[in-house]
Amino acid sequence: MAISSINVSRVSHNMRTLSLLESLRANTMRLFAEQVRISSGNRLNAPSEDPVMSARAIQLTEVLEQQDQILANLRHADSFMTTTDASISEVNDLLIQARSIASEMVNSTADQSQRDAMAELVTGIIDQLVTVGNRMYGNVYLFGGQQTLRMPFTQVHGGVEYRGDEAPLKVQAARNQEQTINLTGAELFGALSGTVSGYVDLNPAIAADTRLVDLGGTAGRGVRPTLMRVALTVPNVSFLVDLSGADTAGNVVDAINAAAAAAGLVVGPGGDFQAGFNAARNGFQLNAAGNVTVTEVGEGVTARDLGLLGTGAGILVGRDVNTRLTPMTRIADLFGGTGAALGAIRIDNGSLSATIDLAGAVTVQEVLNRINFAGVEVEARINDAATGIDIVSRMSGSDLHVGEAGGTSAELLGIRSLHGGTELSRLNHGRGVSTVAGKDDLRFIARDGTLIDVNLDGARTMQDVIDRINARSALAGFPPPITASLVVEGNGLKIVDNTGGAGPLTVQRLNFSAAIDDLGLSAAVTAGGGNELIGADPNGIRPESVFSALIDLHRALTMGGPQHRQEQAITAAAERIQGFIDQTTRLQGVVGARSRAMTTRLQMTEDAVLKTRELLSSVKDLDFTEAITKFQQAQTALQANLMTGPRLLQMTLLDFLR
Repeated sequence: MAISSINVSRVSHNMRTLSLLESLRANTMRLFAEQVRISSGNRLNAPSEDPVMSARAIQLTEVLEQQDQILANLRHADSFMTTTDASISEVNDLLIQARSIASEMVNSTADQSQRDAMAELVTGIIDQLVTVGNRMYGNVYLFGGQQTLRMPFTQVHGGVEYRGDEAPLKVQAARNQEQTINLTGAELFGALSGTVSGYVDLNPAIAADTRLVDLGGTAGRGVRPTLMRVALTVPNVSFLVDLSGADTAGNVVDAINAAAAAAGLVVGPGGDFQAGFNAARNGFQLNAAGNVTVTEVGEGVTARDLGLLGTGAGILVGRDVNTRLTPMTRIADLFGGTGAALGAIRIDNGSLSATIDLAGAVTVQEVLNRINFAGVEVEARINDAATGIDIVSRMSGSDLHVGEAGGTSAELLGIRSLHGGTELSRLNHGRGVSTVAGKDDLRFIARDGTLIDVNLDGARTMQDVIDRINARSALAGFPPPITASLVVEGNGLKIVDNTGGAGPLTVQRLNFSAAIDDLGLSAAVTAGGGNELIGADPNGIRPESVFSALIDLHRALTMGGPQHRQEQAITAAAERIQGFIDQTTRLQGVVGARSRAMTTRLQMTEDAVLKTRELLSSVKDLDFTEAITKFQQAQTALQANLMTGPRLLQMTLLDFLR
C-alpha cells in the first residue's frame, strides 16, 4: 500500500504533484471501499469487484427469492388445509347427529309431535352446515372453488344454492410442481351432482374456421400437424405437404392445394387435383383424375389424424375427424351441417320456472347464455366429451325438470329430462318403477268404457312403456281407443282418448302394482276437454347432496300420513346421510394426506432455505474482522500520505543537485 509518491529524485515539480495526488486518490478510494463494506455488511458492493463471485451471489439470491416465495406458499397451504380439515370434521359430526335423529325417529313409538320437534333440529343442522360451507380462511372462502370472493352457499327458494365452481385451488409447491389445496362445495357437499346429461351427439360439421385443436382426430388424440405425402397417378406426381403452420381446417385445405400447385398440378374443379371437405361434413376429401394416395412422412401421424391415410380411386374420402362442440360452434353447423330449428324450452327447478326462447340463437354460447340467465338457478355447459350440452342444477332440495314448450327443441338438443330413452330404473330419484311380475300393472278406461290392461314386464325405457300402452290399445279396437305419448308442454306421459265417448278417461292400479305411482299417473290430471290425461314428471333431477338428503329427512319427519310410508322415507334419508358420512370420512383422509405431504415439503423447504442462506452468506457477507483491519490499514496509509506529501513538495533545487 503506497504511502508516498515515487522517488522524487530528478523529477519535475508537476510530476511529483501528480504522483502525490494519485497516491492520495488511491488510498482514499481504498478507505471509502472498506468503509462501504463495513456499513453495508457485504463483501461485494459492485459486480466489477469480483465478476465470478458476483455472478454466484446473484444466482443464489434468485434461488433464495424463489425458495422464499415457495415457502410462503407452503405455509399458506398448510394453514388452509388445516382449516379445511377442521371444517370437514364439523360436517361429519353434524351428519352423525342427523343420522342419529333419523335412527331415533324411525321406530314406531315416536309420535308426530316428536318428529316435528326433531325436524326443527334438522333445520338447525342444515343452517350450521351452510355456515361451515361458507367458512373463510383469511379473506377467501374455503369451499367455493376458484370463486374465492363470493359466498358459495345461500338458502333460497326452499333449498340451498351453490354459487361456487368445481375448479381446484393450486399453489406452487416446488419449482415446477403445483399441488391442489382445496375441496370444492361440489366435492364435499355434492352440490352440483344434479345433472340433465346431454344424450344427443350434436355432431358439429367441420368448417374452414374450425380450429385443429377442436378436432378429436380419427384416433381420438387430436390432430398433430406435421408432414404428409400425397401421390397421384394422373399425372404421375408426388408432393410433400407441410402442415406445421396450420391452425384451422381451412389452413389444412389451403396448404394441400398450395403444395399441389407448387408441384405443377392444376388445382380446382375440373383440374388435376382439389382438396376440400367431404359430403358428410365430418372430414376432408381429396379429388384427383386418377388414384390418390396419402402416406405418412417418417414417424409422423398427421395423415392418420386427419383421416386421409390410404388410397382412393379418383376420390379419397376422409374419415370422421370428430369435430368437438365448442361455445363458438354455429347452430347451423350442428347435425353434420343440417342445423337445428330451435324454439322454446321449459325449465322448472323447485318453485322456479321459466320458458326460454332459443329461436334466433346463432352459436352454442348464445344457447348456454339464454339458459344460464333465465333465473332458474341452473348452469348449462358443454359436456366433458364435447359432444352435447349438460344442464346442472345449483339448487339442493328441489327437483329440476327440463321439458318442451310446445315444440321439440329440448329433445332435439338432448336436454329433455324425461324422454323416450329415459331408463325406468332412473325414475323417482333412482327408485325406478315397481311392477308385478307376470301380471298386468295398469288399466286404462277410455271414455266409451273400453278397458285396456297393460303389462310392463321387461320394459326398460319410457318408450317401452309408451309402446306397451299403444300396442295393447291397438288390440282393443280400431282405431285404437287411446294413444300414449310424451306431453308437448313440460314433461310427463299423455294419454289421449280417441273414442269420443262421454265418460271420463281414467287409469287404475291393477294387482297392487306401484307402476301407476312410479310413472306419475296417480297424479294425472285431465286436459283437452277431458280427452287427455296428463301425468306428472317422475324424473325430477335433484343434486344428490348433503343438503338434499337433510331436506328429504326434514320432509319425511313432517309428512305425516301412513306410518309405514313415513318410516320408509326416514330410513331412505338416513341411508343417504350414512353415505355422505362415509364420503366425508374419505375426503378427510384425502385432505389429511395432502396436509401431511405439505408439512413434509414445508420442512424440507425450510431446510433448503437455511442452506441457501448459509451458502449466500459465505459468498456475499463480510468478514468484519478482516474488513476492520483493512480499514485501519487504509486509514494509516492515507494519514501517512497526508503527512509526507507536504514535506516532499517543499524540496528545493538543491535537493535535485545533490
